[in-house]
Amino acid sequence: MIIKQERYLIKCNSYIIDLLTVDFITWKENEKEEGTYWTKLHIGQKEVRYVCKNAEELKRVIELWCYIHGQKVYTSIDELIEME
Repeated sequence: MIIKQERYLIKCNSYIIDLLTVDFITWKENEKEEGTYWTKLHIGQKEVRYVCKNAEELKRVIELWCYIHGQKVYTSIDELIEME
C-alpha cells in the first residue's frame, strides 16, 4: 500500500482510491492468513477490497480516513481487533 498526499491509497498494479470519497470502512481478519485483514472501502453502492498486511496497516488506513473526514481519531489496535 502506498499513501500519497495523505489522501490517496494506491494498490500497486491495481487501483487508486480517494479516501475522501469513501463513506465507511469495514474489516475482518483473514481466516486463511492470520494477522492480515480483509478491508472493504465502501463508496456509494460499490466497494473496493483491500488486504491489510497487518494490524498496523489497518490502523493507518482507518486513522487517515478519519483525518480526511475532519476528525483526528487515534485508536489502539486492541480497539480495532479482538485479541484472543
